[in-house]
Amino acid sequence: MLGKKLLAAMAACAVVGLATAGEVRIASVTGLTGPNAATSKDGATIFNGYLAMVNDKGGINGNTLKAIVKDDQYDPAKTAAMVAEAVLKDNVVGLVNAVGTVNTVAIMKTGILNKSRVPLVGVFSGADIVRGPGSEQIFHTRASYTDEIKKIARLVSTLGLKRIALLYQDDAFGASINQSIGQAAQAYGFEVINKTSYKAGETDFTSQARQIIESRPQAILLMALPEAVMHFMKVYNAPVGASQIYTLSYVPAKMLAQVAGEKHVRGVGISQVIPNPDSTTLPLAKDFQTFLKSKYGKGVQSTPTNFEVYLNARLMVEAVRMAGPHPTPEKVTKALTSMNGYMLAGYPISFSETNRVGSHYLDIGVVGLGGRLTY
Repeated sequence: MLGKKLLAAMAACAVVGLATAGEVRIASVTGLTGPNAATSKDGATIFNGYLAMVNDKGGINGNTLKAIVKDDQYDPAKTAAMVAEAVLKDNVVGLVNAVGTVNTVAIMKTGILNKSRVPLVGVFSGADIVRGPGSEQIFHTRASYTDEIKKIARLVSTLGLKRIALLYQDDAFGASINQSIGQAAQAYGFEVINKTSYKAGETDFTSQARQIIESRPQAILLMALPEAVMHFMKVYNAPVGASQIYTLSYVPAKMLAQVAGEKHVRGVGISQVIPNPDSTTLPLAKDFQTFLKSKYGKGVQSTPTNFEVYLNARLMVEAVRMAGPHPTPEKVTKALTSMNGYMLAGYPISFSETNRVGSHYLDIGVVGLGGRLTY
């Protein structure tokens, strides 16, 4: 088991990999390669770029920020080991932008974050299992999958759609989704007539698409990883309008349109857990657009997912700032829990000693011309 070995090693590693004087390290462990690579690479660019921008403006409280980025290939075992490495050897004060339910559960099982008091800000998973016991050092900035599913279910119910098909990943993430869908079906009066699974890393969804089409659903819920949704939509060939299609917030609309074909994905509904990144009224969104136009965000597209990465990185940096000139994991954690009713450039965030979910924002965007989301 990783847990006992890691915790026993902490004292021995106290002098290993210490940050240089005036250097504050923040880590991001994500799948730069593997099934989630398409969305993780932009995230790494944003994380590195934002910290570089802060450093070029003088750093934080006299300190320079250092980004530590590790590629876990979306492999839970590697995620747990690399997070442990970041904590025990790299001496980070915090982590940002974790990706994946199973990966986050793997981190929780080691107990490394709770033991070291290192906070993790932002997880690209809304599963309830990563918000329960053992997740005390995880600070969420998005609504849960249950909340997203309820939002979609209310819309499905309002539209009078009763026959629903479900695509889900065959693991803990998918099990959580199935449970939430079952509860939503009872609450909103629809029937799940087809449940079709896939294995993480699959690329050929011809069989899954055929099974779902043959069930003749009125709506299809693609509760899958972004790459899986893209592969599915690429081979989905039902007549236009045969079914309403909905998916979860982490699916990037523009990339979906590029991979599956713009005309093919128009009208797909994507739940949203963060405001429109192109908003002209939200200061945080305007700051994000300025960042994208700078050398630090060069080549990064304006998408809700990338906006969320930016939000999480900026929130962590603000916590480091609040922690004072000599930040430690404990001080950064304390700063985060003090953000009760906090405004991050006009965007409300509320954490406390007993609350680790800072935002419950929800909306549904519709893919339109050019892969742009309207919401």
